[in-house]
Amino acid sequence: MLGKAGNEVVRSHQQSFAFGDAAGLRSRKFDETVKSNLFLAVVPERDTAVQAVEIGRHAAVEYELSRHLRPHQLMHVSLNAVGAYTHLPEDVVFTVSEAMSAVRAMPFEVSFDRIMSFATGYARPLVLTSAVRSEEMMDLHVQLAKEMWSAGLIFSYNPRFKPHMTLLYDGAMVPERELAEPVRWTVREFVLIHSLVGRSEYEYLGRWPLLG
Repeated sequence: MLGKAGNEVVRSHQQSFAFGDAAGLRSRKFDETVKSNLFLAVVPERDTAVQAVEIGRHAAVEYELSRHLRPHQLMHVSLNAVGAYTHLPEDVVFTVSEAMSAVRAMPFEVSFDRIMSFATGYARPLVLTSAVRSEEMMDLHVQLAKEMWSAGLIFSYNPRFKPHMTLLYDGAMVPERELAEPVRWTVREFVLIHSLVGRSEYEYLGRWPLLG
């Protein structure tokens, strides 16, 4: 156990490459047997996460949206889906961890300068994103998918990958607009997150520093 903050629990612990789109996972019909979601992500620093929540809170008031904002402890930018399971698959966790140890990338800055809703059904996510996609984030997304493919895992790769941070879900559609001040931080690691479905808890099952 590395630590705990709020609802967040932190724990130590195909020839065709363009399939397994993570967006498709989000659009699947709800399955009540799923108790564990695994995915790879980058996580903002605490001050950045708090800043994101405040932006979401102001937008919720302005556009009369749901006040059920994602807490700062759960703020993240998803990179690659691993899978949805009825229970935590220790063998998958082990294989992913082994594969991720081969990843090599330099730290890079993330800058989200836009807020908008994604049109993905009734529960539309309100997100922070950027007018210009981070090439470093895209490269990391691709590299993680390649390592999962090499390890024989089901992998997610999306050529239209748009890095974003979800603030809340609501049926209303918020038009894209520029933020008065971008949300920025330097990504120095990526993590394997275990989302405990229905409990608003994340376990960090692995961390990999970006060292080049």
